[in-house]
Parts: sequence; C-alpha cells; structure tokens
Amino acid sequence: MIYLKTSIGVEIRGNDLLLSCLRSNFSAAVFTRFGRIRDFRTRDRAEVRGEIDQFLKGQKLGRENIVLGIPRQDAIIRHLDLPREVADNLKQVVLYQVQAFEPTEEEKFYFDYASLSGKEATRLLVLVVMIRKSVLDGYLETLREVGLRPLSVMVSSVALANLFLPTQTDPRGKTFVLADIAPEGIEVLALRDRALVYSKRSVKQEGQTLRDTLRREVELAAGKVRLGPEDTIEKIVLTGEESETAQQEVIQDLGDCELLSSGIQFEMPDEQYAHLQEATTSLGLAYSGIVRRPPLKLNLLPAELQVQQTRWAYVPSIILGALIVVLLVSLGFRQMIQEQIMERKIDQEISAITGRVNQVQKLQAQAKALEDRITYLEGRLRNRDTNLELLQELTTILPQDTFLNMYTNRDCTITINGASSSPDLMAKLERSPLLKNVMQRGEVFRDVQTGKDRFTLEAKCEK
Repeated sequence: MIYLKTSIGVEIRGNDLLLSCLRSNFSAAVFTRFGRIRDFRTRDRAEVRGEIDQFLKGQKLGRENIVLGIPRQDAIIRHLDLPREVADNLKQVVLYQVQAFEPTEEEKFYFDYASLSGKEATRLLVLVVMIRKSVLDGYLETLREVGLRPLSVMVSSVALANLFLPTQTDPRGKTFVLADIAPEGIEVLALRDRALVYSKRSVKQEGQTLRDTLRREVELAAGKVRLGPEDTIEKIVLTGEESETAQQEVIQDLGDCELLSSGIQFEMPDEQYAHLQEATTSLGLAYSGIVRRPPLKLNLLPAELQVQQTRWAYVPSIILGALIVVLLVSLGFRQMIQEQIMERKIDQEISAITGRVNQVQKLQAQAKALEDRITYLEGRLRNRDTNLELLQELTTILPQDTFLNMYTNRDCTITINGASSSPDLMAKLERSPLLKNVMQRGEVFRDVQTGKDRFTLEAKCEK
C-alpha cells in the first residue's frame, strides 16, 4: 500500500512510553502500529533505544514527524477573556499574561495559545497552554537519548480533543465531557462549541471506587463549564485502558456513556483493535501531526528547538506523487491509447494491401462484365427460333424412305410422327447433336398399304 504521510504519536503515561503510528493514504488514515515501552525512565537508555528502533524498523518508519504528548499534570492551562481590540497584538498580550504566571525570572515557561472565539464575537476567548521550561527540557533530553526528536509537543488533553471533535458531525453549540481513565487516575476535559473549556487530571484516591471518582470529576467538570438553563451535556465519552470497565460501573449514575474508540474511523489491521483503548491519546497526537488543520493547533516546542524541514525534504514525496498521478492518468487513458495504436496498425495494414485489393477489384469487375455478356448471349440463344435448325437436322439424318406426317416443338420438346422402313431410326436421332433423350411414344405398327412402320417419337432439343 502507498502512504502519503506518516505521523508517530509519543505519549508519556506514567513511567511508560506509548507509541502509535498513523499513516495516510488516498482514502483514509490507517492505524498501522502500536508499541508500549515500559519503565523507560529507569531502564538503560541503550535498551530503550533498541526497542524504539525495533518499533520503527518493523514498518520502515521515519523519525521526521513525531508528536510528543506530555501528561496533563505537567501543563498549566488557562483561558483568557480579552477585548476584541487586542486581536492585532494578541501574541504580545499573551506573552505578558504568561510572564505573570512565571514564579521567578529563572523559571520560565514554554507556551502556545489558540483563539477559541469566532470572527463575529465581541470578545476574544484564548486558550493558553504552558509548561515549565525545566520540565519540558528534561523530557526532550530523555527522548534524545533514546533516539527521538519531536517535531511538535502538546498536552494530552489537546490530543484527545483533536481526536474526538472530527468524529462529531456538528459539534457547534454542544457540550461534551471526555474522561481518559487509567489505573492511576482520571483525566477529564470538557469541550463546548468546538473549544477546550476545561481540563483536569486527578489521581485515584486510596479506598475510593472508580465509579465514585469518575462521577465526582464529571460533576466538577459540568460545574466549571457553567451550563445555561437550557444547556445540557450532549454526551459523556470514555477512553483509556479502564474505560470499558468504567462504562459498566457508571451506566446507572451517568447514563449511557460512549467509548471514544467506537467513533474512530481509522482503518487498521485486526491486531490493532486490541490496543485501541490504551492508544487513544497517542493516536490523537499522531492525528494532530498528520492533518493540516487540527481542531486545536498548539505546539509547546519553541521555534528554536523545532526540527526545520527543508523544502528539499519534500522533493521525494513530490516526485512520488507526480509519478502516481502520471500512472493514474495513464491508466485512465490506456484504453484510448490502445485503440489509437490499433487503429494506426490497421491503417498501415490497409495501406499495404490497398494495391492488391484494387487489382482484385479490377479483376472482379472484368469477370462481372464477362458474366453479364455470357448471360446476354445465353438469353439470346434461348430466345432464338430453333425449328429451322431442327427441321434441317431431321431432313439430314432421316433416311430417304422416311417421311413425316407431323412435327411439333413445344418448349423444346420435339414430337414427330411418320412412316419409315429403317429399323435404326431412334439410333440415328440419338446421334444428332441437336437432340437428346429420344424415346418412342405409342406402338409401332406396319401400314398395310405402304408396307412401312408407323412411328411416333419424342426428344428434347439441346439448347
């Protein structure tokens, strides 16, 4: 199968590293591979690097488009409500706000932001995501040691939002609550009108059931969203390793909760279905790196640390794409080209035999003219009066003592009646070239007065 683009989502989940590969072809995105590197923080770096290399070499994957997802608890998410007038200088305004959150001059934040307001809104609602420089630098250093250098960095909540929103036909004006449920805790986020309006990661308390923890966090998220009198939560969606178990436990309290995996439209081999629940966040990361315009486009990696993809890196892809287009066009015109080639060959063969065909046609015309002449002559011969010739022939071949009393010619059937003393009269008539099928009609009897035999003979004339 031909893939046009590949993206690898790398999620830091506790002490484990989760990797999901998403590849795009002409029809859809394909979830091709999932891997889990356990205890990557404490294990030998060379050993971890070997597992990652094996994961990538399994499908000949590159390292050019890696999206890193940091845990929600390592990020700070804020929503800024600003007047519309600052839109032209929004970047500087957000920078001032971020500096206000920084605890010291030495402890800086990496950050990025996204405007959540439409063009018609009178005020700007801005989503700001921040992470301490020291924390992200530590993650990046660890990943470099195992051979990974991300092109983009985002928080897990943003990755889940980017994965969920495209599965909804029309999320405008609706509120959704997503819960990522893992053995060690729950991450809950609320989406309203295509925007991330709430996000929190909570650790599961000892002695507290999964049902109680999830119900409490969902109620807290609903309160933070500040729903209006007529607003409701459209649906509650569960994902993560413990999502199927949680769905059965909370169905009575929270209603019919959906699984995020049930709405994912990616193609995938059968063996990847078993990993779909635990891979949702890393899939969201990979999806954010493979689409041109994800719902929330955020990158916490500063420009100076981003891997710059030169224009030459796209040349092989452009050449491959051009070749594919040429092949598809050639396939579409194949039948027409083959017909044209066949027509040219037929024209050449026709030209080669045209001279012989003309000669044959001339001979046919000459033969036809001769046939017409023969037919004409035969018609003339058939229509001529043969009585004179026949009478002359009879006068010549009949003996002197033979005389005729009657001669008739009806449609070339000759009948003669007379008397003769010749015993071989029929034989003489049969030897004539003008007569055939000579036969006797009636009986032969002797005339008493003349002493001759009376006869009646019939014959056909040769035409």
